Amino acid sequence: MYQIEEFSELWVDACLRNSDGRLMFLSYFGRDGSVMQFMASLELGKTERGLNRFHLVDANGQRHPVDVEGTERLGKHAARLPKQNLFGPLSHNWIYDKTLQSPDRANRIAWVMHRPADGQMRAPTEVDALYRKAWQAMVDLSPVALLNHWRQPCMDWCREKRAVELLDDPVYPALGQVMALRVSLSDHFVQFVSDGVRDGLLEA
Repeated sequence: MYQIEEFSELWVDACLRNSDGRLMFLSYFGRDGSVMQFMASLELGKTERGLNRFHLVDANGQRHPVDVEGTERLGKHAARLPKQNLFGPLSHNWIYDKTLQSPDRANRIAWVMHRPADGQMRAPTEVDALYRKAWQAMVDLSPVALLNHWRQPCMDWCREKRAVELLDDPVYPALGQVMALRVSLSDHFVQFVSDGVRDGLLEA
């Protein structure tokens, strides 16, 4: 768990940032009063009492900056934990960039997320589960039909061209138990499929 430095009563179990350090997804726990203060600070942004950047602190004391930049793009959801827990009345809250919620079909862009088993962030089975979801997103977004046995060559091309990109920048790595991929299928992908069928790389 990570503690929010500016709001010490809030704890985070998962956070995603893009390559600019901007918040994409946050899963956190806290009491209602602290949660309301945190959200109010984010909405005030760059004003005197506002907050457009906060820091997550891990068990080793390392600080991880998270930039907010515009709450209008963010959605939120909350759920209350059962009353019979060790920490009293707590809620589990999520903040997320709305682009994570539904694909942009016009531009053929989608995000896929996966919550791995505890301690299994880099396990091959969990990584494969994430890329299986990415393949389903590709099938859904592609303007041309994709056959299932094309998965590996299509995925290899997309990874090389960064059409499928892990949301885990070296400077802003994924924190906690969450993994995500951005899928973006340009006209170059459509041309790759067309050429692949014509040249026999992608067999019917």
